[in-house]
Amino acid sequence: MPDTTMTADTATTLSAAPPTRKAVLTLGLGDRLAALTAAMLAPAHFDTMKPHGEWLLERYREIVPTVLPQALHSMETGERIGHESLDAIRRSAAAMRDSGVPLSVVLRGSTPALRVFGAFMQARESRLSPQELTVLMGRAALIAGELGACWAEAWADARGASSTRQSVTDGDSLSIEAVPGTVASPALEMLALVASGLSTEQIAEATDYSPQAVKWHLARLMRQWKVDTRTSLVTVALARGVLTAR
Repeated sequence: MPDTTMTADTATTLSAAPPTRKAVLTLGLGDRLAALTAAMLAPAHFDTMKPHGEWLLERYREIVPTVLPQALHSMETGERIGHESLDAIRRSAAAMRDSGVPLSVVLRGSTPALRVFGAFMQARESRLSPQELTVLMGRAALIAGELGACWAEAWADARGASSTRQSVTDGDSLSIEAVPGTVASPALEMLALVASGLSTEQIAEATDYSPQAVKWHLARLMRQWKVDTRTSLVTVALARGVLTAR
């Protein structure tokens, strides 16, 4: 007969395993919708993004009423963000055309929302188990990445690929740096170079890997984070803290 006994270490490991991504968390986030909306639309959160803080605040006023209720629902249920939110983001992104908004503002567009939600969750951290907190913040990062990707892709469409590279490396005074230890090498280095606007061939030359190896490492990371484009990959990396914009 097979041994069906369970050691104390095994039982501890199983009991400590985090919930699956589809686990439903009953946290009553919807009941805090009004308070979170007011906090996210507070002008003070946008003062540090001058001279484009007012522009970003206007975009938040357009999209928060539609996006925030769905985002809170998705964080509790693990369901993907609805098409209504993505459409609202895309409509708002049309304001980027001819606005002169730099890439640094676009990439950090989700920062005010993440700061507000992070502070909100910190105040309630003692009420959550470590597993619930991990799942909740992980979902928040994925949602921010998916929504932020719509903004970044719209910016890239408006400016064009060549303009995107120039704004990242020169005209925007923006430095995107990898955070050591967050992703294994060489994918981390390649990810930072993608964020700097380099092509596959340029990344291969800079890292001494073949173009095929560069594509493999980046594709593996895209599958892991469930994104479809390199723009989305960079956006999720920023939301997760793997990359930092300075």
